Parts: sequence; structure tokens; C-alpha cells
Amino acid sequence: TKNDSDKELTQIASFIADELGVDVPWHISAFHPDYKELQLQRTPKETLQRAYIIGKQAGLKYIYMGNIVDASDTICPNCGEVLLERVGFGTKINKIGTKGICSKCTAQIAGVWQ
Repeated sequence: TKNDSDKELTQIASFIADELGVDVPWHISAFHPDYKELQLQRTPKETLQRAYIIGKQAGLKYIYMGNIVDASDTICPNCGEVLLERVGFGTKINKIGTKGICSKCTAQIAGVWQ
């Protein structure tokens, strides 16, 4: 509720895309009430999904939602194949080789792959 308006999310996504590059990941974390902010509500999943869409519209290729139950997978920006399926803090499948290419379409995936 403090910084999740469409305007603010668009400004953040645009800054990342324009100033840092579309391959820079955007980690969107849900707020949960803790310590001195107990009066605020937990961030709804729909807010993170809205931010995700705004990021995609800005051209960002790698957007990850955190502090929610759902995994935040790495998806090939070229063909849409799920390359890294995240479960908790681990990965279930890994379809990115050591050279950092998509196993389906051979697009280069940004990152360090070893």
C-alpha cells in the first residue's frame, strides 16, 4: 500500500529497462506485517502479478515474485520454455546448460552459468 501504485511500478520497471537493461532481473517481494508495520496488510498476490505485467510491458525479461507461495521460475524470453523451476529456495528442473542457452530454442539466457 505504500509503493505499489501503477505509476510507481511503471517508473521502477522503466528505470530498470532504460537505465540498467532489460536483462537485469527485477525481484518483486510481497510485504508481510512485521515489527513496526503490523497495522499494514500483507501484499496480495494480485499486486505482484500486476507488477509482473507492468515489468513485461516495460520490456523486462526476468521478473521474479518473492515472499509468496508460488514459485518464480526463469522462463526463456524467446520461446517461453520454463528453464529453471523454483521450489522454495531450490530448483526442481534446470534446462540451462553451462553455456547459458535455452535447451529448446538455443536463445542466450542472461546470467552466469557454470
